[in-house]
Amino acid sequence: MKAVAVDISGRHKMKDGRYHLVCVALSAELSPFEVERIEDLRIYRHESDDITVESISNLIKKACARSRGVIVAEPGEFYNYPEWRVEAILGRKFKYVESVGERKAIEMAHHVSLAVHRMLHGTH
Repeated sequence: MKAVAVDISGRHKMKDGRYHLVCVALSAELSPFEVERIEDLRIYRHESDDITVESISNLIKKACARSRGVIVAEPGEFYNYPEWRVEAILGRKFKYVESVGERKAIEMAHHVSLAVHRMLHGTH
């Protein structure tokens, strides 16, 4: 299955009172238990005074724009909205993580987004 695993780090206010988000979109070929092949990895930054479903969805749309496949994310990325609602917001196929392969892809995206956020902002 072609999928785009998405993770966002930085959903907390920094010292300057703003949110410094790092979104990673990992495009991959997945089997039920493995990440078979990583095709692309995109990293996008966004700074904002607040975070809303609209700002999160726009960031994810931008990160996933050139990748094919279903977008896969943790339920918390979209405030636990139902999948059908997130799909309507994004305008493309979406699902929350279910399989081990999807979980591994999300974990990879998470490690990258967290590492980039820490590198940019000097946090540990």
